Amino acid sequence: MPPILHESHQKQWQNWHQTYNQKLELLVDVWNADASQSTTEGYADTTRGLQRLIARALREGLELRALGAGWSFSTAPATSGILVNTKPLNYLFPSPRTHPSYAGSRENLLFVQCGNSIAELNHFLMAKMGKALPTSGASNGQTIAGAIATGTHGSSLDFGAMQDFVAGLHIVVSPERHVWLERASVPTISDDIPQQLGAELVRDDALFNAALVSLGSFGIVHGVLIVVEDLYHLQAFRQRMPLTEGLWRAMDQLDFSGVQLPGPSGQKPYHFQVVINPNDLQGGAYVTSMYKHAQCPPGSKSPSPGGKLTQGDSALEIVGVLTDKVSDLTIPVLAKLLDRFYGEYSNICGTPGELFTDTTTRGKAFGSALGIPLGQVRKTVETAMAINHEYPFPGLLALRYALPSKAPLAFTHHAPMTCVLDIDGAASARTKTFCQKVWEQLTARQVPYTLHWGKINDLDGARVRSMYGPERIGTWRRAREALLHRPELRATFANDYLRTLGLA
Repeated sequence: MPPILHESHQKQWQNWHQTYNQKLELLVDVWNADASQSTTEGYADTTRGLQRLIARALREGLELRALGAGWSFSTAPATSGILVNTKPLNYLFPSPRTHPSYAGSRENLLFVQCGNSIAELNHFLMAKMGKALPTSGASNGQTIAGAIATGTHGSSLDFGAMQDFVAGLHIVVSPERHVWLERASVPTISDDIPQQLGAELVRDDALFNAALVSLGSFGIVHGVLIVVEDLYHLQAFRQRMPLTEGLWRAMDQLDFSGVQLPGPSGQKPYHFQVVINPNDLQGGAYVTSMYKHAQCPPGSKSPSPGGKLTQGDSALEIVGVLTDKVSDLTIPVLAKLLDRFYGEYSNICGTPGELFTDTTTRGKAFGSALGIPLGQVRKTVETAMAINHEYPFPGLLALRYALPSKAPLAFTHHAPMTCVLDIDGAASARTKTFCQKVWEQLTARQVPYTLHWGKINDLDGARVRSMYGPERIGTWRRAREALLHRPELRATFANDYLRTLGLA
């Protein structure tokens, strides 16, 4: 039964965080014919429906982009052509059959349709499989396809970004062709499953790694095979701590020997995050540590449901909530509200889905994020703080961490660990100018950094080449050409954002 393709008369679209409006030719909402039951036949029918939309784009000479939750601050998903809303596509297929050589557990595999949100996955994994995602962002409103396409990350010291738990991709690349893509070095799915879907089976490490962070330009990612793990719990603590040499060393090198983090003494945290208000340093930084357990330790407390801010929130969620509470988030108001709504807590324990709950952050917030290698963190933060001293902005600095990704255009590719510096503030020209000053000063000081594709950035072709180098960019472009054989297909899945980056 063919999927429901609902054509909207809407000629303008706004992203979730309200950072831009985009004129477009056509908005199409795509629904599985039977939304109540996940079936291989229904999934294959929807694939054919997506192929018909690609054929229409080619026939009419229009660009086409798949839309998830519209969570990106940047124009990565934007197009003036056909915008395909895939968010209603939420089939789930637990424990698919595996390749004979696959060494992992079949029970830890979940094949998900592209529109599933991270919040939906957290709920399904906990309730139906007794499993959990290895990591996720502080916000869980993104769809799985959108989250990996721009390299969304968490702050696990033992794992990378979200694309790093992906083992397979089903990508619709033309009206005649769709592929099942996975690594040749780790064959995962049984060969008969792509055959049932009518997909061409491609096992190639370079193609797969490049397609993980594709910026939506490799075709329509219809399905994602993810590797999950047994359900675990995080024992969480937050404490305001002075910026001592020991804490600086922890932030810069992840060397915790000189600081007593909040929580159990002597244990390495699973999750480590530092939030700094650069206009209120006297009280110190807000340090969050979480420790991984199979079960919550005795005496720990459950997360409080329904709060505006939760234990897992980062700077963006904080600013989003606070800008919803006041019409003008000034520097003094930010400090007062931060103490009131983002206070200390101790010994709160829950699953990842219970601690990282945000699906609604909106507000008048502006978000940017830099990927920095260890050893350059203190220099970067002190540069931002010095700029704030001369040009103060109403916002926060936050540090989170991720292991390096194999995806060539992952902004978290820095080894041995990427520190992500979030710069989040009230949506204003001043906040954007502050970010630009930080980027310019880091470039002048020759500090290596990358910028989050899905957050605000001023990237162009020259800066992308400087950040990633010719080898990474060449690998990514060759993979795109291999999947999108014809120039007209590459043009269909391009947009202004990709052209500005010099990647089209």
